[in-house]
Amino acid sequence: MLPENCSILGAILGSLGGFYYLYETAVGKVQPNRVTWLLWGIFPMVIFAAQRAQGVQGLSWTSFAAGFTPLLVVAASFFNTKAYWKTEPRDYGLMAAAVAGLVLWATTRQPNLAILFSLLADGLAGLPTFLKAYQHPQSESWLAYSVSTLGFGISLLSVQVFTFETTAFVAYLFLLNGACAVLASRGRRPSPAPGP
Repeated sequence: MLPENCSILGAILGSLGGFYYLYETAVGKVQPNRVTWLLWGIFPMVIFAAQRAQGVQGLSWTSFAAGFTPLLVVAASFFNTKAYWKTEPRDYGLMAAAVAGLVLWATTRQPNLAILFSLLADGLAGLPTFLKAYQHPQSESWLAYSVSTLGFGISLLSVQVFTFETTAFVAYLFLLNGACAVLASRGRRPSPAPGP
């Protein structure tokens, strides 16, 4: 277990991964799914607010960092036509399901339910990008996801008291970014040398 202050270091590293993805979006090297990234920006902010309401201090900044950079990625995707990924009808269906999760939270007004429903909604919002990373790995940044995975891993190791509100979201971020890093790395493998 790392000291609790290391959660801030983890949040910074997680943000660096997001800022690297932002850079690759700005120069057109990746094509973010705007539905996913918009919701990836909104739901962590809900979780951040729910965590702060329950007195979660250092680890809550991991949630804030997880939401801030996706909102910047969405904005950057409008400035470079090479950074555009066509939204499919399925994406809007997942977006509706994700927003339904937020509505469920609003009706319960329980902070842990807010975190649970936001996690479910965030997972649904992430499915389009997860599928895109699997089907078109070259459209994603394995390096950005890898740096974020490292950062969220450090934050996870900084948890001092394992409760739902302190652990669930950072563990989810660690697993999600790790899976996306693995899927996106498949698009960076060198082509095999041609035979004789």
